[in-house]
Amino acid sequence: MAEIVLIVFCLVIGIVLRLTKALPDSATKVFGGWVIYVALPAMAIKNVHGVTVSADWWFAAATPWIGVGFAILFFVPIGKYFKWSWQRIGALLLVAGWANTSFVGLPMISALAGSQYLGVGLVIDLFGSYLALSILGISIATVASAGAFELPVIVRRILTFPPFWAIIVALATNHLGRPIWIDDVVGTLADTLTPMALAAVGFALRLEHLKGRWAPIGLALTFSLVLAPLFLYLVYAGLGQLENNIARIALLEMAMPPMLGASLIALQYNLESELVAATIGVGVPLSLATASLWWFFVFAG
Repeated sequence: MAEIVLIVFCLVIGIVLRLTKALPDSATKVFGGWVIYVALPAMAIKNVHGVTVSADWWFAAATPWIGVGFAILFFVPIGKYFKWSWQRIGALLLVAGWANTSFVGLPMISALAGSQYLGVGLVIDLFGSYLALSILGISIATVASAGAFELPVIVRRILTFPPFWAIIVALATNHLGRPIWIDDVVGTLADTLTPMALAAVGFALRLEHLKGRWAPIGLALTFSLVLAPLFLYLVYAGLGQLENNIARIALLEMAMPPMLGASLIALQYNLESELVAATIGVGVPLSLATASLWWFFVFAG
């Protein structure tokens, strides 16, 4: 319940800050910069430490990568058919292709499946969602913002993306002990991710800009909350994995709302900020109902 209250409260804070003009219009960039350069790397360093990976968890970690691949196959042809700009296609890929496997996903795992599966959720989050975001997400944002594929630019963006290096450093030092003060500092910085990201979304959310965007918003949420988990359900069914609890956890994670980190990258790269903010604003509360339905009527059966 506390997570739901925090989601709504932080969105409202962002909206109020914009309406009262307490911050300049560039505040979304500042919020986003903090999330990308501070909070996301801290989250990776915090969560990788001490995670013990079981051999059968790796397929679950591949699930977000599969979901992103499906999103590319889904949105690129549709975008070309409707003659959408690459900025809109990139925004939809980022906002619908990545699920919120951490802030919303982990509490949902604990509530629906049990805290014993939180380790699986962390593996999916770090080696699936965050690693895919550090490589594919940055590539998509770079191509969509430039309107062209330039390999040297993409490689440079990936290699200068702080969360990418945070994951590498965290993996390289995972076997080492840490002083308590380092854990405290990293944990405090990581905890700023959700409030800052949601405040940025709330600040960018303008209801008057929704006109003419209901179709892509509806398509993004239909994909992320219905089609992506359904596709992955069929994949797992074809592999005979539906009775596997780890597979069920992976499927539950993919039924989560759009990922805040991916959405912030879309905002930072100026990929239809209003569309991204509206999709997050509607998708997060809506997913609390749809994810529960997926679990109880499909995965828990």
